[in-house]
Amino acid sequence: MSVNDENSTRAGAAGAVEAVASAMRAHAESAGVQEAACRALRNLTHNDAENRTRAGTAGAVEAVAAAMRAHAGSAGVQEAACRALMNLSVNDENKTRAGAAG
Repeated sequence: MSVNDENSTRAGAAGAVEAVASAMRAHAESAGVQEAACRALRNLTHNDAENRTRAGTAGAVEAVAAAMRAHAGSAGVQEAACRALMNLSVNDENKTRAGAAG
């Protein structure tokens, strides 16, 4: 995914945010998928309020929290997840979701 704002907006409109959240749920056991997905969410939600809202609605905040719990021993997953949550939690609803997700 591109950090380019226009590309992020296009990707979001095409369903990329929902696809990433779905992949996280489908491959919860794979640290590699979780790390890559968190990085993708970070890029998709950078400077894009609509994609942050999409991510919350798609369950991405909960998926990121689940990845952190499932892969507590993976520094890569932990770092990518923290960075994704940093962007996601700019949205107040996502901040509430993150708190509820643990």
